[in-house]
Amino acid sequence: MSSESKTNAVEAQRIFVHEVSSASQDAERTGQAPVELPPQSDIVLLDETSFEAWIAVVGSFLFLFPSFGFMQTIGTIQAYLEMNQLSAYSSRDIGWITGVFTALATLLGIQIGPLFDAYGPRVLGPVGCAIYIPVFFVLAECSEYWHYMVVLGIWGGLGAAIISMVGVAVISKWFVRRRGLAMGIALCGSSIGGVVLPMMLRSCLPRLGWTWAIRILAFIFTGVMMAGLACLYRPTPQHDDAAAAEKLSVARFALNFQALRSWTFVFVTIGLFALEFATFGVFALLPTYAAAARFSTDTGFALISIANGTSTLGRLLPGLAGDIYGHFNVSILMIIFTAVFTGVVLVPFGSTSLGAVYTFAALWGFGSGSFMSLTPVCMGKTCDTKDYGRYFGKS
Repeated sequence: MSSESKTNAVEAQRIFVHEVSSASQDAERTGQAPVELPPQSDIVLLDETSFEAWIAVVGSFLFLFPSFGFMQTIGTIQAYLEMNQLSAYSSRDIGWITGVFTALATLLGIQIGPLFDAYGPRVLGPVGCAIYIPVFFVLAECSEYWHYMVVLGIWGGLGAAIISMVGVAVISKWFVRRRGLAMGIALCGSSIGGVVLPMMLRSCLPRLGWTWAIRILAFIFTGVMMAGLACLYRPTPQHDDAAAAEKLSVARFALNFQALRSWTFVFVTIGLFALEFATFGVFALLPTYAAAARFSTDTGFALISIANGTSTLGRLLPGLAGDIYGHFNVSILMIIFTAVFTGVVLVPFGSTSLGAVYTFAALWGFGSGSFMSLTPVCMGKTCDTKDYGRYFGKS
C-alpha cells in the first residue's frame, strides 16, 4: 500500500473511531446500550477508496459471473437435459445432478473458508480456476447420466465452491464501512451471468447442439476467470500478523467449528440457510415450473433472464441502503416484501396466468438479489475480518 494510501487509511480510521466514540457518548446520555467499537483489525489501514480495493471488486465480479451466475442458470441446463440426453429419466432423477452441484458449491465452504483466511485469493484463485474451467470442456462430451453426475454435480460443485468463496470473501478483506455497496457491485456479476448465460444457451443449444454450446460456455468462463485472476493477484491487507502464524494449523484442520460457539453467528446462519435454500431452489425450478404449467419452452429461458436482470438492482440498491440504515434492518424489510408478493402473485395465479409468472420472476429477482448482497455483509458482523472465510464458509 502506498504512503498516501496509508495516510488516507489512518485518517479514515481516526474519523471512524471519533464517530463511534461520539455515538457511544450519545447512547450513554440517552440511557441506551453503548456502541461497541469493531475489532481493531477491521479498521486498521483500510483505504476503501484505493485502486487496490476497487480492482478487487472487479475481480470478485468476474469470479462470481461463472460461479453464482452459472448456479442461477443451472435450471436451464436441467430443462434441456430433461428434453434431450436424459429424456428417459424423471425430473426428480435429473434434479439430483443439479442438487448435488448446488449442495457442494455451498457446503464445501466449511473447509474452503479457513483455507481462504490462511492463503487468500492468490492461492485459492488459481486452484479454483484449475478445477472449474476443465469441468465445462469435459461436460461438453458427456452423454450418460453418471457422466453428468460426476462431472457437473461433483466436480463442478467443488470448483464452484472455491471460486464463489474467493469472490465473496475477498470483499471483506478490503471493505468495512462500504462493504454493502462493494458486495452489491461484486454480486452483480452473478446476476449479469444469470442474464447472459441463459440467453447464450437459448441461442446456441438449438443451432449448435449440446457439445459446441457448452464448449462456448467453457471458453467464456476461461476468459472471464483469467481476467479475474489478474485483478485478484494482489496481497490483501494484513489485518492480523497472527493469521500468518496460524496458516499451517488452519490448513491442516479446516473443519473448525469454534464459530458455532457464537449464538449470534448461529442465528444468522439459520436465516442465511433459509434464504439461500429458497433463492437457489426457485432459480433452479423456474424453467421446470413453466413446463409443468404448460407454458412454452422459451418461457423458462425468459423467466431466468428476467429474474437475474432485476436481481442486479436488488443487489445494488439494498446493499447501498444497508450501509446507511443497517444491513439487518434492510434484510428484514426485503424478506417481508418478498414473502408478501409471493403469496399475492404466484400462489393464486402462477399456474394460470403467464403475466403473473413474469411478474413474480421480476419481483423475485429483485428480492432475492438483496438476499445475495446483504447476507454476506450481515455474516461479517458476527466475526473479525481475519476469520471471515471460516465464518462465511460454515454459514
